[in-house]
Amino acid sequence: MERFFAFTLGLALALVLLLDVNGATAKAHPVSSRVESLDRQWLLATDPQNEGRDAQWFKAPQPEAVPTKVPWIIQDAFPGYHGVAWYWRAFRAPPNPHAGGRYLLRFWAVDYKADVWVNGQAVGSHEGGETPFVLDVTGASKQGTSNLVAVRVVNPTDEPIDDLVLRETPARNKVNRYTGGSSYNHGGIVDSVELLVVPAVRVQDVFVRANWKTGEVHVQANARNTLKKTVQAVVQFTVAPAASGEAVASFRLDRKLPPGESLIEARLQVPSHRLWELNDPFLYRVTVRATPRESSSFDEHSVRFGFRDFRFTDGYFRLNGRRIYLRCSHTGNHCPVGLQLPPDPDFLRRDLLNVKVMGFNSIRFIAGVATRQQLDLCDEIGLMVYQESYAGWLLADSPKMKERFDRSTREMIRRDRNHPSVVMWGLLNETSDGPVFRHAVESLPLVRALDDTRLVMLNSGRFDNRTGSGPLAGLEVWQDAASNPNVTHNATNRPIVALGITWAPGQLAFHPGQAGEFSVVRWTCPESGEHELAATFTGIAGAATTDFHVLHNGRSLHDGFINVRGSANTTAFTRKLLLAAGDRLDFVVGFGNGDYGGDTTALAVRIKSPGGKMHDAAAEFSLKANPNGRWTYGSLAPGTRPDAATFKSYTVPDRPGGGAIGSLSNPGSREWEDVLSDQHPYQRTPHTADIIRKLRALHDAAKPVFLSEYGVGSAVDLFRVTRHYERLGKAHVEDARFYRDKLDRFLVDWERWGMAEVFGRPEDFFAASLLKMAGERLLGLNAIRSNAEIIAHSLTGTVDQGMSGEGLFTTWRELKPGTVDAVFDGWAPLRWCLFVEPVHFYRGERVHLEAVLANEDQLAAGEYVARLQVFGPNNEKLWGRTAQVRIAAPGSRPEPSFALPVLAEDAVIDGPPGKYRFVASFDQGAAPLGGEVFFHVGDRAELPRITSEVVLWGDDPTVSKWLSEQRITVRTLDAGQQSSREVILAGARPPAPGGAPAFTELLRHVARGSTVIFLAPEVFAHDKQPLRWLPLARKGTLTKQAGWLYHKDEWARRHPMFAGLPTGMMNYLFYRELIPDHFWSGQDAPAEAIAGANNASIEYSSGLMLSVHGFGAGRFLLNTLRLRENLSKDPAADRLLVNLLQYAAPGQPKSLADLPADFEAQLKSFGYE
Repeated sequence: MERFFAFTLGLALALVLLLDVNGATAKAHPVSSRVESLDRQWLLATDPQNEGRDAQWFKAPQPEAVPTKVPWIIQDAFPGYHGVAWYWRAFRAPPNPHAGGRYLLRFWAVDYKADVWVNGQAVGSHEGGETPFVLDVTGASKQGTSNLVAVRVVNPTDEPIDDLVLRETPARNKVNRYTGGSSYNHGGIVDSVELLVVPAVRVQDVFVRANWKTGEVHVQANARNTLKKTVQAVVQFTVAPAASGEAVASFRLDRKLPPGESLIEARLQVPSHRLWELNDPFLYRVTVRATPRESSSFDEHSVRFGFRDFRFTDGYFRLNGRRIYLRCSHTGNHCPVGLQLPPDPDFLRRDLLNVKVMGFNSIRFIAGVATRQQLDLCDEIGLMVYQESYAGWLLADSPKMKERFDRSTREMIRRDRNHPSVVMWGLLNETSDGPVFRHAVESLPLVRALDDTRLVMLNSGRFDNRTGSGPLAGLEVWQDAASNPNVTHNATNRPIVALGITWAPGQLAFHPGQAGEFSVVRWTCPESGEHELAATFTGIAGAATTDFHVLHNGRSLHDGFINVRGSANTTAFTRKLLLAAGDRLDFVVGFGNGDYGGDTTALAVRIKSPGGKMHDAAAEFSLKANPNGRWTYGSLAPGTRPDAATFKSYTVPDRPGGGAIGSLSNPGSREWEDVLSDQHPYQRTPHTADIIRKLRALHDAAKPVFLSEYGVGSAVDLFRVTRHYERLGKAHVEDARFYRDKLDRFLVDWERWGMAEVFGRPEDFFAASLLKMAGERLLGLNAIRSNAEIIAHSLTGTVDQGMSGEGLFTTWRELKPGTVDAVFDGWAPLRWCLFVEPVHFYRGERVHLEAVLANEDQLAAGEYVARLQVFGPNNEKLWGRTAQVRIAAPGSRPEPSFALPVLAEDAVIDGPPGKYRFVASFDQGAAPLGGEVFFHVGDRAELPRITSEVVLWGDDPTVSKWLSEQRITVRTLDAGQQSSREVILAGARPPAPGGAPAFTELLRHVARGSTVIFLAPEVFAHDKQPLRWLPLARKGTLTKQAGWLYHKDEWARRHPMFAGLPTGMMNYLFYRELIPDHFWSGQDAPAEAIAGANNASIEYSSGLMLSVHGFGAGRFLLNTLRLRENLSKDPAADRLLVNLLQYAAPGQPKSLADLPADFEAQLKSFGYE
């Protein structure tokens, strides 16, 4: 009984205590903040007249509003619309359990300007297209019932709205007049919207600095007290592994928080801390909780972080003290339909997983921030991030430029500065010297005030040229740096060669702007009377394709083109003019083919006044003032025609190379350090021997090189891309229509050239292009990795973006065949880089073999035996060597380079014709990738013999020599005499007297049954007209298509002209030296299309490289393939010309035909008068 009583008493006491504890707990039950998503269904309406604010659309949705989702873009519901749009959504505000609590609306991003109302009451605005903002809507919200939020969004255009113009806002490369390579203008609520129910005291931001050496964590938290009195609060800091959550360090403090914002700091020590590494990206989490003493409410903010250090020292990038080779690519996060937003949320996640699998260790978000989810994933998988804001590219100068640049940069850093994966902030991309660049230089203190823990890159590619030296030294420039229209002058007595441009000594040139601005040199007449004008326009960039104009007081005197519509590279204009004092002559250049880039055009202008004084634009150029005497340098607004009324003088004089500014700032540094050369050396495609040598020798005289952009793309797979839009019911959106137009144009070529005989289906053409890209990518990476001066490389580009084919995978995130394997091989931290030159030669000739070991500190110190061999087409060994490779001990000084030469030797290869392999391997202890390259060997003895007589037309020593070497019977064409149908080979120049007489006589022979092979297009040129004597009524153009990142795809059909040679998609290894930069376009339809090229990589263009045209009873062949240049050197060139001659030879003897009755009329239609 006593035991029972004792037990009962104990139980009763326990219950009393339990009830007391529970009662106390109930009384002090903690209440946290609450977050509710306002995503998904909203209403959307356009406001083209910008009348909604005055008409109070914020009070209720407009009747014409349509459903849309958030986050998403305006342009899905309203394709092609830009300007003002309105969003509405009803939401229920739950009761706020916090004394003095607040309701907040958090917009993670609205592009570009947002004005927000709740229940008709204005609650705030924000400008900036990719970063979050929070508005306090407490006073406008109604608890426990329905509320209406209205958002007025300004998607800027070319016309001002709220003083916003597209090019003057941070918007990357968005344009309204779309061309491939740009971004479509778009906007809207482009990230999530949330309702926050929070207490009066809340933690609104946390910044973590983690010391990778000591394990100390320095935490800065911003707390906000919205009450009108000071509050005593407990602030708790906790550090835990992000995955498991067990606290490893904590710190608690009591703090008085006055009204407004307070900065609270704490330092915590993490024992035995683990580093964030690429192969072990260990993450921690800091949680900061604030609890007022007199309240049960609390608010907390939690962020992940890692212990790591990334910087550039002693010639290398280093992660946690260990040097690494930066293996990067850049992405603009381009997506179909949503443009910056994916139709499938997995798209942007797969981008990162794909590049990680391929061997990349970093990703660059070019001129636009990553999504929050992407950075979380980069933290988790060990992928470093180099990030820029929308302000980083093509921001125009304006009165608010500095404010907008700073806001965009500041908000990017504040959003993302805790992510350990973010190791570099980038401020600019490819920006010329001028107000924007100079402000970026001056903004380093702003960056350091926000984050002193990261490396900062100034201007990717260093288009500002303020590097203290370099190829542009000596160039004088007047410019509008915002979009790069400019006037340039070579002030030296030597040529200046840079950026694919060659300025002759003393030469004046100008370049149009990115947004379509015309560049202008203006002369103002000092006296009345008759003046003599002489002006010459010349393309001095490799692929200059411009329009030019001469205006007198705004009216056209002369218009023309450079390398467009059949025009030549140089055009001269002379005229006597009656001018009055004060009259203006404007010399104008624009980007004539609608495609910006490589359009530098030289201008030579001399004007003789009535009194005999000579005014020379180049000789009188000066940077001292603008206007400069009678000359003024400036630009005209974009348009279909130059409008002199829009003239705007340039304000920025510059001498590139003067006043060195470094390319980077290391963590903790307050200055720009001149320790790295940042280059974008894009190269012509296909890569010839000279280009491969250039990539291998790329360097800076004083600094290691970060090759921060370079790549080779593919065609856009127009067939599959278009079908995907159709599959989703999105064929109506702008980007879908763009692709559909290009596919339709391709299909016209497909039919008219009979390309089904080459590929079978259109899909097969695109598949072949995508597959070809893999080999070209590996070829370039092989050369780059062998260059000891290149210590980092960011490849162009991650995904097909800008409506182009520049990516490693397509815009719909489909892998391009072979690319994963090729890039994985190219990025291998230990790989052989092998070279054979030439890659196509005759047996018995000497070939140069090289082997370089790319080694990112992967091998232990010691000596290794390398084995290098050449195998023939039947795997017979034809050559072999061994080599000793010595690897230095870790910590050796100087540090060994990432590229170690192993072999450089000439060899004579005398084996059967076919495809050969040069291979390398180690006998033991190392397993590099690479290790195999291919080349081709021909046999002169197997070249078919030409038994028919060849008639040579014109003077061409190169062709004559080759005919002699082939022991072909040759005679020259006899004027007025023809006894049989002939095989005629036309040289590079017509015979005397040239012109109409020479071509008329030649066509007489053709019309009566002969065949003429025109090897060289230049034979048709006359008086600056490249196709003056082309024997076609529709002469079309000889279109320059110099491939680089974007390029054409060349093909050849199965045909006697390609007997014994590969056909289909032309193999770059086999035909490397023969691929031309020109093709025939727009001519009368040929009888046969033998070889052609289609550029579906960006925009769309196409033409033929080899075609047959009938004339009378004969025919002629038009060719642009580089046969003449490679005769006797390249077996493919020799075999092709032999095949052409055999094809031209008549099978069975036929009598001469009579001249057609309309022979003279046809000649007249050709312009032979």
